[in-house]
Amino acid sequence: MSGRIGLFGGTFNPVHIGHLVVAQDILNKLKLEKMYFIPCGTPPHKVGSDMLEARHRQAMVKLAIRDNPGFTLSDVELKRKGKSYSIDTVRHFKGKYPDARIFFIIGADILPALHTWKDINILINECEFVVMTRPEHDTIEKAVRNVGHFLNVRDVEVSSTEIRNLIRAGKSIHYMVPREVEKYIADEKLYKH
Repeated sequence: MSGRIGLFGGTFNPVHIGHLVVAQDILNKLKLEKMYFIPCGTPPHKVGSDMLEARHRQAMVKLAIRDNPGFTLSDVELKRKGKSYSIDTVRHFKGKYPDARIFFIIGADILPALHTWKDINILINECEFVVMTRPEHDTIEKAVRNVGHFLNVRDVEVSSTEIRNLIRAGKSIHYMVPREVEKYIADEKLYKH
């Protein structure tokens, strides 16, 4: 592949409609050949008992994206031992697709902590960052223009935390996640406690 590929990582705990909508937005706006969804293994910045096993998070992403030819699941971080660092993931894809332009997708909320990432000065030169912003984040864009592309994406008011809380409260998550993901969560009795 010598075109343009996007790397969209996250805990996806669970993957939800907001992830899918913004990924499609970015795929369209940047004319990407592929958007790789990359569930993280052990993220260095997120710890806690609320994180599902990797196999469940991977299965839900696979179900959520299976009908979209522009989306692909990558288990590169799930196979990696120890903590998952973005620099290693980007280098994996650069090795696999040496002629491709690699776009690394992050949320605007990540920017304040970006300087703490492993080898961030190298990482910025290894790929093109795409910062998902909302119209109200203009000041962030002006403050950090050297990071990469700033892309306004649709504001889909849904979060994985909210979904987990609704499930624990015995409430419906219908329309917040794809139907297949909703069924998987119910069948596997996930997020109940």
